[in-house]
Amino acid sequence: MQPTYLFLDTEWADEIGAELVSLALVSDDGQRRFYAERDPLPKHPTDFVRSVVYPLLNGNGSAMTDQVMTLSLRSFLMSVPEPSVIADYPNDLVLLKHAISGFHLPSSEAALCGPVPRPVMTTMLKEGRMGKLVEEYFRCHPESAARRHHALVDAEALRIVWLNVTGRAVAPTWAQGYL
Repeated sequence: MQPTYLFLDTEWADEIGAELVSLALVSDDGQRRFYAERDPLPKHPTDFVRSVVYPLLNGNGSAMTDQVMTLSLRSFLMSVPEPSVIADYPNDLVLLKHAISGFHLPSSEAALCGPVPRPVMTTMLKEGRMGKLVEEYFRCHPESAARRHHALVDAEALRIVWLNVTGRAVAPTWAQGYL
């Protein structure tokens, strides 16, 4: 069976990247999507997070307690055949593992969140051509650039760039100078 590639992006509130704010996964075909925000949000975000990331958040149904986020994330990952998660930053994978494991929930509460999925996880290099292509994507998509640092927008950009770099999609004109 072929893996289902899931593109991951997270946002975090602190300088060291330990306080998850939001998490998004988008499948390679764009059909499966997971997006969640922590509720409550971290109380002491950096100035950047307070002024850029928090205003982009969806709230409402996307805002979840740690237990609900863990339950929803595990359920989503268990529904995906052969999940293989790709991130462009190692800390995204650390935060994903933390959310899958149940954050700091007591083990009795984390156990109520269902089976623990074990997706394959890898970091994609974002240097050179990949990094330039991500920047070009946002330059050519102002509607996405206006929402950059929203985890779902950034995960979608990563997916589109990966599809082009790996030859799984016909390169649009904005990407041709980089491929």
